[in-house]
Amino acid sequence: MDIRDRITNILGQQSNNGAKAISVGRTAPPLESLVPGYWLRSAGHSLYVGETRVPLSERHGERMLREFVVGAQADWPALLYTRREPFDLAGALLIDTETTGLGRGPGTFAFMVGIGRVDVGADSFVVRQYLAPDYGDEPLLLERIEAEAANAAGLISFNGRSFDLPVLETRYILNGWERSPLSGMAHLDLLPTARRLWGRLLASCALSALESDLLKVARGDSDIPGYEIPAIYAEYLATGETENVARVYYHNRYDILSMVTLAAEAASALADPPAAAERGAYDPAALGRIREADESADLAAEAYRAGLTVNDASIRQDARRRLAAMLKRSGRVQEAVPLWLDGLADNALYSYVELAKYYEHTVKAYGDAEILVTRAMQGLATGMIAHPNPDMALQHLSRRLARLQRRRQRMNSAPSRPSANGEQGDR
Repeated sequence: MDIRDRITNILGQQSNNGAKAISVGRTAPPLESLVPGYWLRSAGHSLYVGETRVPLSERHGERMLREFVVGAQADWPALLYTRREPFDLAGALLIDTETTGLGRGPGTFAFMVGIGRVDVGADSFVVRQYLAPDYGDEPLLLERIEAEAANAAGLISFNGRSFDLPVLETRYILNGWERSPLSGMAHLDLLPTARRLWGRLLASCALSALESDLLKVARGDSDIPGYEIPAIYAEYLATGETENVARVYYHNRYDILSMVTLAAEAASALADPPAAAERGAYDPAALGRIREADESADLAAEAYRAGLTVNDASIRQDARRRLAAMLKRSGRVQEAVPLWLDGLADNALYSYVELAKYYEHTVKAYGDAEILVTRAMQGLATGMIAHPNPDMALQHLSRRLARLQRRRQRMNSAPSRPSANGEQGDR
């Protein structure tokens, strides 16, 4: 018997079925009595694997899980994928970790890794949650996640690019891997996706806010706040308390199922804007930005034109500005002019500047351009036109005004050229 076994026996913390004594006369219920699943043991290491199968016909919030499978076939812009590597979302591994802290350094331990994936043959969505009951069980946990990822088309996470994957990368390296087997996989992070699509519509894009404000997901009393989870694991290690650990399983499972619903919601916004608009979950200017960055000019223009008709002034103004800029870049300046003129009613500085450029360089109407620049300067000076740095904007406009005045003076002083019949004609 080694020293660790002796200590375990003395303290009475580990029973044969995984339950631990938490106080005199009381034993923690075994995890398998609280969370459906099984123990996995290999080479002296143990994991408890919680497993849940949810029929694709069931709803999580207002959407059926099956809508994720349908939405996976939508035209997802490559921009939304990490490194712009699209993949089959229906064959993805959804991943979420529970850790001992919020840092990404070597002191943060991912004690639970939840994964979810579609089982098309069984018409269900499967959630497996791997819990390391002790720090020493980490190698087996990492091996299981590597095996789960081996046949996945890619990864879907919520803030995984900034947190979950860096934490796991560190854990793999500390345990002897050259790199995390997850680090080279194609990846869709739903947090930046949500911010791109709904950041202007919602007060927050935290998952809890998205659940309540967008997905209509209501968590039950079994849930637990995320900030309490590190302390719960510490309590489990010290006392064997399992009832709160069961609540961590619930929390992690809901995170994964909400990712499924969130991906379906995003697919709807991308594939069926009118339906998204009816749900109040549609920002056409935001969709236009995504399509434009993805070099889908026609789809971007379509979204921007839809944005010109919405009631939200900020969306309407953004759509107008971006559509006009697109038209200008494509050489369709005449189509952009009415949009710039509409922007004058909103006291949009870019409209004054762009129209001044148009009159200066295309029409050669320097006087009209001067009027526009002068009005823009007056608007900045009085605060009627907003700008984050009005002093700098005034300096730019002053230089433009001086150049326009010089050009107008040269044009007025230039000798007129003779016409074909020998008379002097206007330039």
